[in-house]
Amino acid sequence: MSSMRKFSAGLLLALCSLQAGAADSYAGRLLELTHAEHLAVPVYAQVREMFAQRFVELKAPDSRKALLESYQAKANTLLDRAIGWKVLRPELVTLYQKEFTEPELKGMVEFYESPLGQKMLAKLPELNHRSARMAQASLETVVPEVNKLLDEMANELTRAEAGKR
Repeated sequence: MSSMRKFSAGLLLALCSLQAGAADSYAGRLLELTHAEHLAVPVYAQVREMFAQRFVELKAPDSRKALLESYQAKANTLLDRAIGWKVLRPELVTLYQKEFTEPELKGMVEFYESPLGQKMLAKLPELNHRSARMAQASLETVVPEVNKLLDEMANELTRAEAGKR
């Protein structure tokens, strides 16, 4: 291969690498702006609470709290290996890169860095929480009817099976 071809091939590889790096940096910045590093926090809290509940169920004395805390720390270590930010971040960057083009990622970063984007990020958790409460309240009115339909289906299936015998 001639020197010029080697140089061209090297330059092409470098440019591709730079483009991938830009997409990675946009995806990474988007994850930072949206505080994606907090995605797993509820799981850690839930597991911590599971250990605390088991501790209470076992009627363990307060003098054994250190044991509880040591097991909670061991559980956190396990969670870190499975869903810690060092594990999730590269996977999420790849996910975002597959779903969005570099210009789209750049546009999202620019939006979330803007005052309106910052306001949205600040308001979104509360809006999501309130939206979920609204949906749950609406569902509560229909749950008895859904349960009735489930019972009707079960009865109909049972009758159909009994009729086959």
